[in-house]
Amino acid sequence: EHLSCVMLRRFAIIATLGLASALRPTPTHLASALSQPALSRRALLPALAAAATVRPSPALAADALEQHTTGSYQVTFGAPAGWPVSEQELQGSRYLYIATDPAEPDSANVVLTFQPLAADYTSLGSFGTQQLVGNSLMPQCADRSGGGCTLEGYGIEGKMLGTDTLKGAYTYDYTIQQTGKAPRHLRTLFAVQTEEGRGRRLVTLTAQCYESKYAELKPMFQKVLESYSTSLK
Repeated sequence: EHLSCVMLRRFAIIATLGLASALRPTPTHLASALSQPALSRRALLPALAAAATVRPSPALAADALEQHTTGSYQVTFGAPAGWPVSEQELQGSRYLYIATDPAEPDSANVVLTFQPLAADYTSLGSFGTQQLVGNSLMPQCADRSGGGCTLEGYGIEGKMLGTDTLKGAYTYDYTIQQTGKAPRHLRTLFAVQTEEGRGRRLVTLTAQCYESKYAELKPMFQKVLESYSTSLK
């Protein structure tokens, strides 16, 4: 069970980080999570802290999605039309697809991530309840007093605003704020791919932006999550 937690947190970190932010120094609590031993049941979830600014592009204004396929991963997802998609392979056979605004590459992004699973991880229930999975998306700063992350104590805090299900996947609506940076609003989808009843991959799809832009981008972000589909069940 300890391994599950580590996997979830590692994956959550990747999912909420945009490519540019993933290449920058990682906040202390994230670096600690990444240094944990790989693959544990609760540890597979994306605890991602995003670092991006958003200004609406013509594609966002048009509210148009462009569909992208992922080859052997057998997933189709949508990103704002005109946003180039890059790919990056990480350690442990993990893989990213990242779509960014060409006008401001270091701003709003859409991130699709893949993490290999053991065969007995056959559903999201293998990682626990939806609430438990959602907890992995929040900064992990528990101290001896049992307190969580706060801006005052740790310089970072997260807030879960809502949860739902979509096409059998878990979806989350949450914010993350770091001292000295604008609050960020994120929407994340978690899904498990199986083949012949055996677990294959944990998949996350995240769209993020500054909180100040979220009201404008909310319809687009909803469409991004709704665009997710896979030929593996």
